[in-house]
Amino acid sequence: MKHSRLATLAAAVTLSLGSATSAAETDHDFNCDSVHFGQPNWTGVSIKTDTATWMLEQIGYETETTKGSLPIVYQTMADREIDVLLAQWMPSQREQYREFGIKGSLDIISPNLVGGRYTVAVPDYVYEAGVKSIADLDEHKEKFGGEIYGIEPGSGGNGTIKKMIEDDYAGLGDWELVASSEPGMLSEVSNRERDEEWIAFLGWAPHPMNINHDLEYLAGGEDYWGPNKGEVIVNTVTPTGFAWACQNAGQFLDNYDWTVEEQSLAMGYVNNDDMEPLEAGKKVIRENPEMVERWFGRSGVYQTGGVKTADGENNAEDEVTEALGL
Repeated sequence: MKHSRLATLAAAVTLSLGSATSAAETDHDFNCDSVHFGQPNWTGVSIKTDTATWMLEQIGYETETTKGSLPIVYQTMADREIDVLLAQWMPSQREQYREFGIKGSLDIISPNLVGGRYTVAVPDYVYEAGVKSIADLDEHKEKFGGEIYGIEPGSGGNGTIKKMIEDDYAGLGDWELVASSEPGMLSEVSNRERDEEWIAFLGWAPHPMNINHDLEYLAGGEDYWGPNKGEVIVNTVTPTGFAWACQNAGQFLDNYDWTVEEQSLAMGYVNNDDMEPLEAGKKVIRENPEMVERWFGRSGVYQTGGVKTADGENNAEDEVTEALGL
């Protein structure tokens, strides 16, 4: 009798697993022939997104990119109308992402960049004058005009600055965030630098601002920006289940990472040499062809044997290498 019950249970488990496997192969609402990216209007993410979409098209995928502010991209992705975001800066986006993490509507796939910086910065002459920490700002409020310059409304960095002000961190409660855009903010930095006027602004690396401007990142504010002057991780995010449903595309996204140096170089080509983001991305890859093997040749979480073409027939690394003329 005991043997019979075990046999029945084993049969039921087998049937259940078989049904689950069948359902896993078909029961999802993702179109795995296409990949739809969301893109905040930042130079670095434009390069990474445009380069990724071009490579995916070379291996047989259809792609689409929707540009919008970070909150809109997050919500649209949670609604499963966008598949991928390459611009989750942590820890500055923690609170923006938190509700989606609690609901389980979005997945963090893997970091696409580590070792960056994201915090308040000042020109080097301001730093040398004694403003070395966020805690030093309020002592010199008059010189700064009580303002910290940010980028577009809704960005994670702007949100972190607003939170410091709301919390009256280091006496910043009566300061103002000046929301602008990445180009607008950096134009204001350039204008102030000409006459060595003081300015505090949202700074980050990788970015050519670190090449074009003599700037320093401020210490402090670890509860807002993280340790080591805002050391950051940039993650790739998808709707929950996308990478498992579309495993070949998921493996590419898991593999797709840039170093700080690679991304800064590409951003320099855009900002300093007027290249389009895609052309800048291609130039960096041609100068560092090992990037193609890194992105397409590695096995990982979602499948074994590296990334294939969309039809599963060919090696994606070979297709992209040929398309780049390497």
